[in-house]
Amino acid sequence: MTEKAYEKHAWKILFALGVWFLVFALPALLGVDPDPIHSERIIGMELSELEASNPIFFDLYVFDLRNVGLFMLVFAILAMAISVTAYRRGEKWAWYALWSFPGLFIGLITVDITAGATLTVLALVGGRGVLQEGLPILEGMLILSLLGLLLPYRKFFPKS
Repeated sequence: MTEKAYEKHAWKILFALGVWFLVFALPALLGVDPDPIHSERIIGMELSELEASNPIFFDLYVFDLRNVGLFMLVFAILAMAISVTAYRRGEKWAWYALWSFPGLFIGLITVDITAGATLTVLALVGGRGVLQEGLPILEGMLILSLLGLLLPYRKFFPKS
């Protein structure tokens, strides 16, 4: 059976999502919020104001940020490794394992909604990236992860 292009290359979507997690994990590991606007909207003040007004709480915030960065790093490495190897080869266990992507995005969206966060999207405006209101980044990532899993469905579950 000949693979269609979208079946053959769907793993790249999931790999790219792993890279996205990696990009966000690295600054978080260093204690730098990769999306400070998001955090500032939730707490209702700039991070510099939080640090000045409550340095102990700010230290806890940075501690948690580094922990999240570590989890994101591990998730990114595992997701990239699975997508480029077993998922690419069409192994069913990898298809099931990578359903962790949509599960994670649904969980993150739920947490954001319950925290009252106003989500933003990175848009190209005038040739540069600008954060704007619009389709939330996490919802876009959820859609991409579902595409990466559902496009090659027949590769993993061929008709008998």
